[in-house]
Amino acid sequence: MSVLLSPPTEELARRILGKVAYQDRLPAGRLAPRLGITRGSVRGLPELHLYLTPDDRTLPALSLERLADWVERVIADGELAVRIRAAVGASASYVDGCISARELVGQRLQQARESLAQRLDGTCERKEA
Repeated sequence: MSVLLSPPTEELARRILGKVAYQDRLPAGRLAPRLGITRGSVRGLPELHLYLTPDDRTLPALSLERLADWVERVIADGELAVRIRAAVGASASYVDGCISARELVGQRLQQARESLAQRLDGTCERKEA
């Protein structure tokens, strides 16, 4: 998937890479054969990216629609939320939707890391000059 997202602002990049408050965590779980759903929560986009990583033995157990709402409301990344909704809506299955959402979240995390690294590099260069 090569959907281009616009670069995040510094403030948004920090929210993308950070952890959310306890009350803002995204309820989620893992669905495993014989065990059922193991409940948990997601504390931020980096953790979500790991959580959505394909696994041979379990599946993420979360509402992909609720995920997009959480990204929009808690992370305050409306563009990513819109792209997640579109990708999930176009997916043939729940697993495909998880993979599509993971790819978008991964792209956004990379953008945020690059954005903050560039800002830090620019700050160091200005101090040295």
